[in-house]
Amino acid sequence: RTARGVHAKGRALLLLLPSEVGFLKYLRAAKVPVSEYEFPESKLSKVQPQLERLVEKNYYLNKSAKDAYRSYIMSYASHGHKDIFDVQALDLKGVATSFCFSTPPNVNISALAKTNARVQRRGGGGGFGQGKRPQKRDRLGYALKKD
Repeated sequence: RTARGVHAKGRALLLLLPSEVGFLKYLRAAKVPVSEYEFPESKLSKVQPQLERLVEKNYYLNKSAKDAYRSYIMSYASHGHKDIFDVQALDLKGVATSFCFSTPPNVNISALAKTNARVQRRGGGGGFGQGKRPQKRDRLGYALKKD
């Protein structure tokens, strides 16, 4: 996060998938200055296999990568612009590769997609906060724990 607050300034690097480029129109509408860059593949280093081996061998890196992968999927599922950030259309194998996994970690996407549905209240006492509707973040956390 950068430039939070009314008069705050900041800089950020935003990497977008081709399907996410439509998000730029919302940034431009909010008068966020945007500079676009394209990087030819011939200029990129081929370090993916080495990174995958490192994440596979190191427990702490593997755990951090799994947590980051789940968070990324969760943010996709909870994003307001579903027309751009559609979790059902996401290439999970490609996303897993970007987090240095050869196979995607298990995340229950169908449960994440249903987090926008209304939670049914149980009759009687107890349940979620004595009849109070749980916050959206609580429902998202619950969906992730169930996989």
